Amino acid sequence: MRVPALRITNAEGEERIVEDNTEKEQIFRSAFFPPPPDTPNVPTDPRYPQPKWVFAPPTDRQILQAIRHLKNGKATRTGTIPNDAFKAVSNLVVPYLGPIYRATFTLAIYPEDWSKTETIILKKPSKPDYRDANAWRPITLSNGHGRLLNSVVAEEITKRAELLGLLPAMQFG
Repeated sequence: MRVPALRITNAEGEERIVEDNTEKEQIFRSAFFPPPPDTPNVPTDPRYPQPKWVFAPPTDRQILQAIRHLKNGKATRTGTIPNDAFKAVSNLVVPYLGPIYRATFTLAIYPEDWSKTETIILKKPSKPDYRDANAWRPITLSNGHGRLLNSVVAEEITKRAELLGLLPAMQFG
């Protein structure tokens, strides 16, 4: 499916129609991905408090639990393992995934392909005019392995933060 011609309004209030795909890409890029700030918000010499816990690479049990929490029918980046496949063979693959995922921490190696994403543009439902760039939304597809490993780590960090009271009280009851 192709994106139809887009209608944009310039700073002077003049409206024009954009049909060129390269220009449409630039319109979507500026609409969905704002430019970085002129000055970074990260301090030049940050001082962090002592860690509240010692991180450990994920266990097979944690990986299996994360697979069970994956949503059915979610797409992944082209050519990578979808959630449904992980769920269908979880008991068979977790004994092999565990050592691989743990090695990303013990050897400090994270496959570059796991970081790559693919962004597609989809119509927002029930919009009256798809010539408006705001009637579209970006969907980011990631590598199945990267997403699964990241969800295991996110689950552990969230659990520890809750148990250690590191989040404001209003966040989780």
